[in-house]
Amino acid sequence: MKVELIENDYADISFANEAKVSIKGNRSYNVKWYMQQPNSKEASPSTYSPVGDMALEAGRWGAFPLEDVYQWKIDICDKSGKLIASFDNNLANKPVIIVAKSKPTKVGKGLNFDNIKKYCTEVVNIFNCDLKVYFKGSCKFDFSDLNFEPLRLNDVIPDMYYGIEKEF
Repeated sequence: MKVELIENDYADISFANEAKVSIKGNRSYNVKWYMQQPNSKEASPSTYSPVGDMALEAGRWGAFPLEDVYQWKIDICDKSGKLIASFDNNLANKPVIIVAKSKPTKVGKGLNFDNIKKYCTEVVNIFNCDLKVYFKGSCKFDFSDLNFEPLRLNDVIPDMYYGIEKEF
C-alpha cells in the first residue's frame, strides 16, 4: 500500500511475512509499529501495543516479522516527532492468505487439517477477513461448511492485504 508523506515522499507498506515499511523520496522518517493485542475481539486504539520503532532514511526499509495474523498500525513521523501519516491495516473484508506448512519436526507427515480449520476459523471470526488458505493437497479437502476458502490457481486477488506462512 502506498502512503503519501511530505511533498513527493511516500512509504510502501506491505504485510507479506513481515510488517514492512519502505521509504521513497528524499527525507528521513521515524516509523513506529503497533500490533493488535492477541485475543482482542475488536480493534481499537487501546488494543494496540508498541512493537518497535526505527529511523528510516530515504531509500531504506524496516520490518518486523509476522508470527500470526494480527492487525497492525504504523505511524510515520518526521524527525521532530510530528505525525505525518498513519496506516491501520484493518483486516475486515480484506484478503488474507495463509500458506500452511509442516513444522520441521513433522517433515514427511501430512498437515493436520483440523488444526488448520481451527486456526483459520478463529482468524475469520476475530478479524472478519476474506481468508484463503493453501497447503499441499488442499484441493482434496471439503471447505463448503467453513468460513474461509482454499486458495486456487486462478483466484483474482487485486491487493493482497496480509499474507503469512504458518507452521502447523
